Amino acid sequence: GNVDFPSFVTALGQTEGHPMNFLQRVQNMAASVKIYLTIKWDFVPRIELICRELGECRENATSLEDVASRAAFVFVNSVRSLESPPRPYVPSVVHIGGVNCRPAQPLPQDLESWVAGAGDAGFIYMSLGTVVKSSDMPDNCRQSLLKVFSSLPQRVLWKWDTPSVEGLPPNVRVVQWAPQQDILGHPKLRVFMTQGGVFSSTEATYHGVPVLGMPVFFDQITNVNRIVTEGWGEAVDWDHLTEEILADKIHRLIHNSSYRATAQKRSLLMKDQPMSPKDAVVYWTEYAIRHRGAPHLHSPARDMPWYTLYNVDVWAVAVMTVAVLLAALTKLLLALAGFVRRLMQMMNNKTKLRQD
Repeated sequence: GNVDFPSFVTALGQTEGHPMNFLQRVQNMAASVKIYLTIKWDFVPRIELICRELGECRENATSLEDVASRAAFVFVNSVRSLESPPRPYVPSVVHIGGVNCRPAQPLPQDLESWVAGAGDAGFIYMSLGTVVKSSDMPDNCRQSLLKVFSSLPQRVLWKWDTPSVEGLPPNVRVVQWAPQQDILGHPKLRVFMTQGGVFSSTEATYHGVPVLGMPVFFDQITNVNRIVTEGWGEAVDWDHLTEEILADKIHRLIHNSSYRATAQKRSLLMKDQPMSPKDAVVYWTEYAIRHRGAPHLHSPARDMPWYTLYNVDVWAVAVMTVAVLLAALTKLLLALAGFVRRLMQMMNNKTKLRQD
């Protein structure tokens, strides 16, 4: 039942910030409608089909759309105090951004020894998440990254999905798995290079580290653009990745203290909440049980058709009423003008007759 506002809320995959000009609002509106229709007519039916094929859903099972519309609460992985611009929410939407975050723990001994060997220069951590495979990276991009890494005084820890990488510089180490939160919270970490997924972005915010975003698709683009706009990160485009651009971005993030200061401020804002995200999940789940789904918090918007919700019918009647009034007024003015013109002509004719 939460109302979407594409006039100022950026759609997934879009880079427009706020405020948006007219053309940007048109593009954002089109993107929002496309995402809605894709989810409704393609994504959800595919999930239901797969569910039935695997035998997990009955043929006559309630549709996922109906299940979602009856939910007592919706838990969203977002921190309300960090949303820019702030968005309006109904009471049944609960923010649990950072539910995946925790304070950093000591690194495994071998990794801690390697990090300590970086000295005061510190180290950089690069991870493209779990969906994007680093091994699928174009060779020219991989070579550019390795060449830039080899020129840095920092050490680089790179999460890679295969055991080894050819041509690895001595200051670069690859691992197939890494304790990301412990790494992000390490005092020697200088920059987090990430694809900008929602969990990585949230964890970077929680630990207050500067980010070099390298988005690949969809929400990653929006997340990284937000980080850049907020002033605690930079971004690079895979299609225009060069050694010069990459080296310049990394140098700026390390040596310009404003990035880390802004990141630390965002971290403080994120942690300044009345209860932890995990406690919020527990509390509101139990609340829904105690109050039998908490129907008193449900917005009537969930049961309203879109044209009623956005008063399209009201605006249509208003526009038609104004159009009819303008048409009637125009017709009246034309008739009045014709009458005045005929009256003036009659007066002119009388004047001529008198003169004759």
